Amino acid sequence: MIQIKKNFKNIPPQAIERWVDKNFDYKKRKGKNGEELLIENPFYHNDNKKFNISLSRAACHDWRGDEWAGPINPETGKRNCSFIKFVRLYNKCSYKEALEDILGDKEDIRDFLKPEGRMTDKEAQKKVSVALPNGARLLSNANDTQANALKKWLNTRGYSEEDISKNELYYLGMEVYWPYYEFDTLIYWQSRSRVNKRFNFPSLEVYDKDGKVVGITDGTKGDFLYGFDDIEAASYVIITEAIFDKHILGEQTLASGGAVVTDNQIKKLKILGPKKGVILSPDNDKAGINSIISNVNLLSRHGLKIYFSIPPRIKYIKKGEKLMTKDWNEFFTELNMSTDEIRKIHDKNIKSANTMELVKLRKILK
Repeated sequence: MIQIKKNFKNIPPQAIERWVDKNFDYKKRKGKNGEELLIENPFYHNDNKKFNISLSRAACHDWRGDEWAGPINPETGKRNCSFIKFVRLYNKCSYKEALEDILGDKEDIRDFLKPEGRMTDKEAQKKVSVALPNGARLLSNANDTQANALKKWLNTRGYSEEDISKNELYYLGMEVYWPYYEFDTLIYWQSRSRVNKRFNFPSLEVYDKDGKVVGITDGTKGDFLYGFDDIEAASYVIITEAIFDKHILGEQTLASGGAVVTDNQIKKLKILGPKKGVILSPDNDKAGINSIISNVNLLSRHGLKIYFSIPPRIKYIKKGEKLMTKDWNEFFTELNMSTDEIRKIHDKNIKSANTMELVKLRKILK
């Protein structure tokens, strides 16, 4: 099995200062942990340089609080205030894109990328590591026959070459592997074969400080909210069923891996704190409509505002057979709509999950 390497490299101080100089006016001073840069926090607007960036630790801190960094990790009791996270939020980009912007052509970003180089020896003693099967390769860099076939398949599901790279997809045989992160920590890999519809949740292998497997726990879809690290905190979230639907709907969307949310997923939602509400966007079938009713009952107990958006049923012909759309990804694959067009349809169909609307849904099921 391929284990996560423990040779984590921190961002070079000169790269941090070069990036800050390109984007902000700043002051430089000596701090408790060495040199640090002071800038105005772009998320708090004009605030007279109260935002510190430590060059040695590649970490950020605002004197008035670090809510800008998103939710608190319940495992550590801290927010992720890394410089990488700051750049990701500022640029609204992926981890890989943030690294490329910071490092430019001065460094080989492979030494900094998740998941290969994200864990120090100290972290490895207390965090779960996960493994890919032997032979799994990064899909974006591969050009063999199987890789090209998988790329074409992913293209038909809405993934561009840029998306394949940005999402750090791996492959082996006909399986594509998606990494799942929480608080910039790789939790496990989820895979899907090109020849079937099933997403597979591999087991988690727990390593000790010497890299030996000391236990195995099962990763299940009940632990899964794909896109967790990309959600803007204290805003709204959309919950759909599968990764492909999540990708098509885009911003602020999570994939639950199933129709009805679990207690673990609700805990994760509460960590994200979607103050504007949760929008349930399942498939347009009996299971999906039933899931809205069930999820409204589950989520409303936690004080969350609940809405829903059901994909309209639109006719299309495939191989001479008359069919109708039932999920958001089909608007892309079968109707050739753009992701922007699909998102507009989704947003236009958002309804409040009030008593009247739930009565209408129950009538549909009869």
